[in-house]
Amino acid sequence: MPELPDLVHIEAVLARTVCGLRIVEARVGDPVVLRLMVPGPLSALLVNKRITQVKRIGQFLRFSLEGELVLVVNAMLTGRYSLVSEGKRRGSANLILALRLESGMELHYADETRMGKIYVAEARQMAEITGLRDLGMDLLSPEFTLPRFRQLWTGRRDQVRQFLLDKTALASIGNAYADEILFAAKVHPKTFCHQLRPADVERLFAAIRDTLAWAIHEIETRDEPIESKVRDFLRVRSRAGQPCSVCGTVIRRVRVGRDDACFCPACQPTSRKLFVDFSKLPG
Repeated sequence: MPELPDLVHIEAVLARTVCGLRIVEARVGDPVVLRLMVPGPLSALLVNKRITQVKRIGQFLRFSLEGELVLVVNAMLTGRYSLVSEGKRRGSANLILALRLESGMELHYADETRMGKIYVAEARQMAEITGLRDLGMDLLSPEFTLPRFRQLWTGRRDQVRQFLLDKTALASIGNAYADEILFAAKVHPKTFCHQLRPADVERLFAAIRDTLAWAIHEIETRDEPIESKVRDFLRVRSRAGQPCSVCGTVIRRVRVGRDDACFCPACQPTSRKLFVDFSKLPG
């Protein structure tokens, strides 16, 4: 899925390419992900409306339209955005929604698993959108400070990685950057929150800020098309079986909750006895 650094790039690209343009056609490939919170067929709601703003809110993208309407997308695990120039439109079995703009360009949203959601609502209904109303702290906000992070941390009894993925606390970290943040902080993914010392919490906070800033800069510098998932610069995610770039130890994969996590057993040593001690396994 597009994670926060990806969405920062997508937001910037769409803000400069689709804002100010009028929607001249709306085609639905699969209505299963649509959530219409206002009466009327989708085409009648969207066509002839001008896109006035594109804004990221956590893992959501909000397209503000004329007439106090908003189109809000939560891409979830497999949603993808793409821009298709005039004369190069292509159909896809995974296409969910295509918006043709007055410039001739089309904005596509595709989702192979149909897990994402697209909401069409009035702006005043934003607080009623599932997930959006319970969204936690924006990690790029000036309000995301060490004291605020400590408040969010207080009382947590779950594993650190699960805390990072809790979108009601932090908006919004996905699997790839949870691994990268923990690697930067030198914290094992199965560590419980209450096991971290104050200095560890400070290091984790710094790792969140630094890792996201590093990834945003890398993706912006690459300036790839918005449908591309730029991940080849990551240090541990999807690198299980490869040597750690810092110490050369083999990167391992372990199950944490419902997800797989990649980590370095040497750079991120465990603080408790686990069923498998990766630090003692041969490379």
